[in-house]
Amino acid sequence: MSATVIMETLRRHFAHIAYVGAVLLILLISTTMAAIDAPSGGSMEMMRLFIVIAGCQLIGPEFSSGTLQLILSKPIHRARYLTSRVAGVVLALWIAIALVYSADIIARAIGGHEISWRTGGGAATASAAQAMLICSLMALFGSFTRSYLNVAVYIGGQVLLSMIGGFLQFISRTHQGLFASLGEFVRTHPGVMKTIRTIDQNIYPSPPAVPFDRNWLLLVVSNAAAALLLACLIFRRREVPYGAD
Repeated sequence: MSATVIMETLRRHFAHIAYVGAVLLILLISTTMAAIDAPSGGSMEMMRLFIVIAGCQLIGPEFSSGTLQLILSKPIHRARYLTSRVAGVVLALWIAIALVYSADIIARAIGGHEISWRTGGGAATASAAQAMLICSLMALFGSFTRSYLNVAVYIGGQVLLSMIGGFLQFISRTHQGLFASLGEFVRTHPGVMKTIRTIDQNIYPSPPAVPFDRNWLLLVVSNAAAALLLACLIFRRREVPYGAD
């Protein structure tokens, strides 16, 4: 990795008014929730959207603005640049998560409320792991899409998988009519629905029911590594445009 690229990525985020404003807003909401003794870790639910927004500009805009031409004229390998960019964004998100967690703990301590270290810490750890996976997926989608289409691919894929899963469940209960034969096929081939659920759980894993779930964390981290590897392979072979991509 390149320390220069990582530090520049961090600098971009800390100097970006949208990033700073979003972090301050989440900190305010987290502090308010903790002050009224809301369930510990609840503020981390807001981090998912923030992570998607922060991760969507990993690489797509570099193509659209032509910045990548200048970057790749420097003595740095494409894969090294991409992994460094991902690491920088993930670090920026981890800092935000740590601030939100700290604000929750401090507000509860000041308010005299019980501090659930395990629940809050587990939620923060899960958000940190999700940040790795989402940023890796954004890098993967951004390596072959234009501008900010990576976020459209990410959200669109989630909606599509949800729709397919719901449709298959509906079909599996159909015993007569237009979809009777298709419903019979789904019932006799449970692997179809299992495959859709497995894809959904691997790309869009829900937070674990148990704090610090080792198997869940290993799943998320391994999927993030696989997505980043694919992103590097595609990014290495993508043609760099001479204007807007």
